[in-house]
This record gives sequence, C-alpha cells and structure tokens, in this order.
Amino acid sequence: MVKTRKITPEISVCAQPSAKDLALIHTLGFNSIVSNRPDGEAIDQSLFEEMRQAAVYAGMEAAYLPIDMSGPTADDVDAMAALMKTLPHPILAYCETGARCEALVNALMAKEA
Repeated sequence: MVKTRKITPEISVCAQPSAKDLALIHTLGFNSIVSNRPDGEAIDQSLFEEMRQAAVYAGMEAAYLPIDMSGPTADDVDAMAALMKTLPHPILAYCETGARCEALVNALMAKEA
C-alpha cells in the first residue's frame, strides 16, 4: 500500500510506488502522477516510461519532472507550476522518499504566497 501525504487538496506526495500500484492510486482519487525521481537513480526503480504506461492504462495522466538530490531549482518550481495548471487534479508526485516532491511543492507555495 502506498502511503501518501496530502500537501494541499490539489497535490499529495509519496515515495515511489510500483507500476502495479497505479491502478490502486487511481481508485484513491488521483487523476495524475508527477515523477520527480530521475531515471536511473537506483538500479531497482521503475523507470518513468513504465510508470507513464501504467498510469495511462489506469486512467491517469503522467508527467516527468526529475529533481536531483540537491533539491528543486527555480526552473523546477516554474515547471511544476505549469504542470499544476495543466494536469487533472488531484496530483500525486513521487520521488525516492517523497522529500524532494514536498520541497518542490513547498517552494511553489512560497512563491505563490
């Protein structure tokens, strides 16, 4: 089971789910996923293309916005703002642990405040 953390009604974050988890994630009410985990970060992770295909099969949209271990940049925050305007809500963003996603969303909220 995927443990999600709701940041706002529009977006939650989590550690990387498996591709098999995406159908369940959709039944939990999520309409989109955003991968903030760079492909190849770990040898055992599902790559974005596999996650995208599983998301589409489950009825969700998917976007790839990789954030490296140093954290989100100003460009990353702007890109996430654009995704928040175009992807169907609610959105579930994931990375290895969810921490980079949460930092990205917090930076976006601070910028918009």
